Amino acid sequence: MCSVLIALLIVGCQPAPPIDMHLTETLTESPLMASAAPVITPHANTETATPDSTLDSAIFCADVDTAWGLSDWPRVIQDLETVKHAGKLCNGQDPTLTLYPAYYNYGAALEAVHNVSGAIDAYRRALTYNPQGREAALALKKQGMFTPQPLAVCSPQHAIGAQAAIAPYVPVSAGAFASVQGSGFAIGGVPFAIHGVNYYPAQAPWQHFLINSTPDILRHDLDLIQGAGLNMIRIFIAYDALFECPGSGVVPNVAAFARLDSVIQLAAQRGLHVLVTLNDLPDLTFHPLYTEPDTAAAQTAYIVMRYRDEPAVFAWDVRNEGDVDTIRGYAAAHDVADWLTNTVADVRARDPHHLITAGWDDYTSDTADIVDFLSFHHWSTVSSLHERATALQAITHKPIVLEEVGYQTFGSSEATQADRLHQLLAMADSVGLAGWLIWDAFDTTPQFACVPPNCPGKDNAEYHFGLWNADGTPKQAVQFLQAHYATPASP
Repeated sequence: MCSVLIALLIVGCQPAPPIDMHLTETLTESPLMASAAPVITPHANTETATPDSTLDSAIFCADVDTAWGLSDWPRVIQDLETVKHAGKLCNGQDPTLTLYPAYYNYGAALEAVHNVSGAIDAYRRALTYNPQGREAALALKKQGMFTPQPLAVCSPQHAIGAQAAIAPYVPVSAGAFASVQGSGFAIGGVPFAIHGVNYYPAQAPWQHFLINSTPDILRHDLDLIQGAGLNMIRIFIAYDALFECPGSGVVPNVAAFARLDSVIQLAAQRGLHVLVTLNDLPDLTFHPLYTEPDTAAAQTAYIVMRYRDEPAVFAWDVRNEGDVDTIRGYAAAHDVADWLTNTVADVRARDPHHLITAGWDDYTSDTADIVDFLSFHHWSTVSSLHERATALQAITHKPIVLEEVGYQTFGSSEATQADRLHQLLAMADSVGLAGWLIWDAFDTTPQFACVPPNCPGKDNAEYHFGLWNADGTPKQAVQFLQAHYATPASP
């Protein structure tokens, strides 16, 4: 399942498409806003103007909305730059945040009328307002005019200090490591079926997970998950949170690793196993994971070596939906395949204890000869789940896990969610899958899901796949799980 991010799809040699003013309302599955190319006129340069503290910003901000609807990007930019230079806000928001999509859209419009030099200038200006702007970077790459910034560095003293400050991880669980047993799993010789959930705290989803989660939040959440009869959580590791100044080598963020330690330790204390997804939200544009893998590989090695002796870690999932990266044009299929082969081999060489998988979405069969067990994601019907599962079983005797499946309650009832999960999980069990993990544990809100500069957002279905509401109250699906899957503590 994708996070709330902005996607850019460039097909062939077509001009770059425009993006929406309200960035947080656009999910990666959503189509980008379509509009005609504007009449191109020079935009005003407000950088040398004298700031005007008396400026009535409301007039200019209202005109931004009007001009945006007309796709008059020079006018939008002039209004925003005027408000920015006066030190004012538009609808309570820094106009700088909107200047990125405005300049990008201006570049797309210029490119559409074959003004390539003007488009390049606009894309470069867009990146001055958001240096991590994927859309503008890809548009410049298409023109052969993109120059990535070097990776951030820190002083040798800081790097050495961070490495010295982090305490060694001490395993909590004294149990056995998971192993493959036929087409399923065993722990300490006892058969083990995965009945799990994908997990972010309601108050710290996605990029916030290892930044804003606290031990109290984790205890509360994991108690609920364990109490529902589940035996596993799947978590996601964004390296930007765990590591600092990647240009200086592997520099751990001590506080973030303390949070990750807590997740694993608290889960182990409750008999919950942890499926750890590595390389979540990687850089696919500026220093792409698949073609410039050295930095991420060193960070992966650090994580694997830190937790390799912890039996509570069930397995490593080396990348979430890497096949989708090829579908969306972020990477070539052969680069992803080579990366997967090399990454699995490297992890296996460093950690002889843990199983390895790759949570692919559609093309799970491509991983069959590489991983220890197959993982696939399913966002369709019960009958098609049967078809997909049996097709995978026809090509491998390895365990197969339904790693993501879920239903939202934003436009549907809790009863419908519970009924659909009941039907689909019953099918997963009957067809002989090695287990399943529901998407996801908790609803969240725009307040907590917000990732600057795309704030604030609006509520949408993405935030309501949880088994529990954002306040921790259970939905009807929890009662269903307790009735059908509550089991004694895991081995």
